Amino acid sequence: MRLPSMDSLLAKASATFTRFPLAIFTAIVGSLFCILLVHLPFDLSASHHYYWNIVMTCYLSMLLFIAISIYIERKKLNRSAAILLNLTVIAILVAFYFWLPPRFMIIGVTRFILFTIVLHLLIAFIPFLSKGEINGFWQYNKVLFLRFLTSALYTVALYLGLILAVLAIDKLFNANINDKVYAGLWFFLAGVFNTWFFLAGVPKNFEGLELKKDYPKGLKIFTQYVLLPLISIYLIILYAYMFRIIITVEWPVGWVSYLIIGFSIGGIFSLLLIYPVRNDEESKWILIFSRFFYFALFPLVVLLFFAVKRRISDYGITEQRYFVLALALWLLFIAVYFLFSKSKNIKLIPISLCVIALAASFGPWGAFSVSLRSQNQHLKSLLTKNAMLHDGKIVKVKDSIPFNENKQISSIINYLVEVHGYKTLQPFFAQNLDSLFKSDKTEYDMYAYTKANKIHSLINLPNIPEYKTKEGVNSSRYVNIYTDKTYNVTSIEGYDYLITNYNVYSYTNLDTSCKPYLLEKDNVLVCYDFNKNQLSIIKENEKNSELLIDVSAFIKSLESENGNSNSLQPWEMTLTSGNSLISAKIVFDNINFQIEKETIDQLGFTADIFIRIH
Repeated sequence: MRLPSMDSLLAKASATFTRFPLAIFTAIVGSLFCILLVHLPFDLSASHHYYWNIVMTCYLSMLLFIAISIYIERKKLNRSAAILLNLTVIAILVAFYFWLPPRFMIIGVTRFILFTIVLHLLIAFIPFLSKGEINGFWQYNKVLFLRFLTSALYTVALYLGLILAVLAIDKLFNANINDKVYAGLWFFLAGVFNTWFFLAGVPKNFEGLELKKDYPKGLKIFTQYVLLPLISIYLIILYAYMFRIIITVEWPVGWVSYLIIGFSIGGIFSLLLIYPVRNDEESKWILIFSRFFYFALFPLVVLLFFAVKRRISDYGITEQRYFVLALALWLLFIAVYFLFSKSKNIKLIPISLCVIALAASFGPWGAFSVSLRSQNQHLKSLLTKNAMLHDGKIVKVKDSIPFNENKQISSIINYLVEVHGYKTLQPFFAQNLDSLFKSDKTEYDMYAYTKANKIHSLINLPNIPEYKTKEGVNSSRYVNIYTDKTYNVTSIEGYDYLITNYNVYSYTNLDTSCKPYLLEKDNVLVCYDFNKNQLSIIKENEKNSELLIDVSAFIKSLESENGNSNSLQPWEMTLTSGNSLISAKIVFDNINFQIEKETIDQLGFTADIFIRIH
């Protein structure tokens, strides 16, 4: 076998770029901003969130330009029509970029994932929108699937080889190569090389695909002897669980929904893989298995409906339950179609799924609007039941309310703040919620749980997490303390240095968090010991310079004097300490923690640290 020459590789790469110029260009731009994100300091990530928006826009642009290029080729559109279509797409993508939120939001990421699914599915069927050409459609997707696997293999192999080369240079020549180079290299290969290599294998002769009859023997063996047996095993497990529910008369657990969806999609994908050989003499069993599979789906889809219905009736609709319900309806539609339709057009699978994903991504019928209305209504009913609404506004709780209802209220508030933003709760409050989050940091810098805790404190209701059971509610309590007024640092008089926005969060599951700071004349290391709740400040190259500060005692004193949730003056949130070499003043902006059997747990705080070196 002759290896391709460099000239032929360059010619192939050039031809691919000519065929997909905008797709490759946006892939390059997106990869560049991924690399910039890697090298961006952590404290600038929030203010540079537009980098993420550019990356998401570039990725969707790449997919859409691939689909449009294929469509132009298949329809043989003239140059003017092609330019007009591409300009329209560019205008849509620019509008999408400005539509994205200016900060990280779950809705933005979820909508991005939905659009990604839509565009991948669009690429799968866009050259075969016309009636017929089922074999050509299958052969086209077979080529894409195998090309995807090949490009992924080449990318991973090339990446492993290059990082080993970089590692060798680093260790052998003491090059002190930044660790971020490895991540940057991955984004370049995955974003640029992988995309370019994949696009070089996209079929051109769409009409000729209908005449192809070849079928990879390895694919048939893999599907027949690996995928289908696994599907059968899962089918037995799910049916055994279903019979257990019938016998014990118990409601199905929530996560069985994901098993049913995974089993169903895996089975449909397996049947698609062996679709061309279903009529072969030695493969007649495939038709029998296919009919049996779609029959077997019906009881499982019913079980799926029961599982999601219970959750919706108890807790309302969320985006997650919306998607499960939408997939359940889609599975029911697909099962009915392939059982009773004579045509059994496999193109319907990606087309219908594409339409559902697109419909769920926006509009009053979409997942986000439906979920928001459902949770607002559920919250309103709980508040009304517990006499917490007066003229449509929430009033502070005077007496304790039932644990389960308190937990549901907490769950809804936490969900709304995290997913839709705290402003969606404004109709329930007479007070302007914006005033609740004023501090020396912007509201975008605050974590969702901090915002939710402040709202809970406003209504005098404890924030009960999902994992907390009724039996354990009295053994713990949650505390949120924060500065009441904007704290502006105007002077560091009496101190040499100021470290702003120092933050600690025990959710990282680390025993100790250490951060080095390169100051003007002195280098210091600031560490936090989560086991002892102790802050230490150490001057580099100075023996016995460590200043230990007991944060635990200070926090407990604040909690004992001020209760579970309070807004305090900055001077009340100030802790000072010092030794012969170092003096420090810590001004806390907010402190969140759990008291579990008089022990501080799940601590998080943000503070400014003033340091003086003697």
